[in-house]
Amino acid sequence: MAEVYRAEQALTGGILRPVALKVIRPEYSESEDFREMFLDEARTACTLSHPHIAHIYEVGEVDGLLYMAMELVPGVSLTEVERTLRQRGERFTDEALLAVGIATCSALEAVHERPNLVHRDVSPQNLMLSAGGTLKLIDFGIAKAATNRNLTRAGTTKGKAGYFSPEQAKGKSLDGRSDLFSLGVTLYQLAAGVGPLDAYPTLISRNTALVRGEWEPLSRVCPELPRGFISVVERAMRVKPEERYPDARTMREELESVAFAAGLPVGPGSLTGYVRAEGEDVSVAKSSPRRTRPGVTGTGAPQVVTASRAPAARGVPGGRKVWAPVAGVVVGLALSLAGGAFVFSRQQSAPVTPPAPVSPPVATPASEPAPATAVAEAPAPTPAPESTPAAEPAPAPEPAAPAKGGSASAVAASAVRPEPPGPKRGSKRSREQAHVAAPPPASAPAEEVLSGEGSLRIGATPGIQGQVKVPGYELDELPRVLGRVKAGRYTLQFTSSGRPSSCEVMVRPERRTFVVFDGKGCTVSYRD
Repeated sequence: MAEVYRAEQALTGGILRPVALKVIRPEYSESEDFREMFLDEARTACTLSHPHIAHIYEVGEVDGLLYMAMELVPGVSLTEVERTLRQRGERFTDEALLAVGIATCSALEAVHERPNLVHRDVSPQNLMLSAGGTLKLIDFGIAKAATNRNLTRAGTTKGKAGYFSPEQAKGKSLDGRSDLFSLGVTLYQLAAGVGPLDAYPTLISRNTALVRGEWEPLSRVCPELPRGFISVVERAMRVKPEERYPDARTMREELESVAFAAGLPVGPGSLTGYVRAEGEDVSVAKSSPRRTRPGVTGTGAPQVVTASRAPAARGVPGGRKVWAPVAGVVVGLALSLAGGAFVFSRQQSAPVTPPAPVSPPVATPASEPAPATAVAEAPAPTPAPESTPAAEPAPAPEPAAPAKGGSASAVAASAVRPEPPGPKRGSKRSREQAHVAAPPPASAPAEEVLSGEGSLRIGATPGIQGQVKVPGYELDELPRVLGRVKAGRYTLQFTSSGRPSSCEVMVRPERRTFVVFDGKGCTVSYRD
């Protein structure tokens, strides 16, 4: 229906902003149905603003062709990253899997806040990972809202086979729980390297298995994964919507609890290292320090992923590569990104090959200003989702931004995961941290009068086991999660290796209080 190009948008003062330019194909431009579908996508995406959703900058029409100028994501899809890891006998780390789930849930929270809005196409192909480790949900082309006039007729299904929900396969009405099912399938695929329905050879047999829930559970396919992560995925993939998570926020908080209990510092640095900038081309490194997939040996052969070549420009003999001005947006036709991906063409299962050399585009109209460079600089990564606090008393500094001017690729073996960055100055979600030694100080500070409720999550550093007693609750094993407790000061009593200790903790209203016990004292942090 449309093609997507890398382009530059001319702003005031000669500023050029790199964008992904989505243009309706000429053969569909006169169809009212396709025009309405295109505009429905624009209406949907323009109402959303979230760090894990690609933004829409401009929508317009020139010479009968509708276009959208969108945020250019300098990265690759999770489909490409997972496929490359699988070919090498590797997979995403547990920390990365949790980070993908948390970030996508955060994006879906923003989507589902709109009345009756459902993405309907959550899949690894529509999750773009940048060189800076930022994940973006893209492609609202088939999103369905109550105001949509677009075209789902009775008995038809929109979505990606293998990822849509049972109710989607039946053509029934959908809500946000359908997207959560698709996210569960996505996490299953990224963790196992195979989809839950890949064993079925035909579309009919897959759909039959889908509506019956007949697939191998993740606990059997990947028993080495954290049990909490497996439980989240399997609940998200329940056949009946009412048995899944009620909303994306609940699923996100459950994933955060899993990360917290496992001592995994999920945050902005959790997805760095899988993608890196390498100039204009995208290549996959020969090896990477990812977790080896049990019982699988990788080929080790390098793969190369490249931007697709442009279709011939309208009215230009022989497909000559030109700059095409479209309402202030300059399109590099030589850098066509067919198939709906922002930066690189979407590859399904066929192996990719290196591109033929592409000469830089040249300007044609004499009245046009001198063209800018063909390749746009990669925009700085957007902030990643809030991280689950780690046990360290102080956060590490933020990683450096990726080099400009590049596209992206999977990581090399020498890449080292940085420590999770600390809170940004002035951030709304900045964390308050303090180390409380045991035993508590002799004189307590002036009591702060608090009202309302908050949540309390108590964990321990890796290798530390024990029990905790929260006032008003029974003694229980670590980790401990209390969803709603009265705000105020609590003295937590810990027992580990036969040694008692205690920590004073202030539970703040409408905030999440994280406590990490290290065997001697506690680190306390707060999140909105």
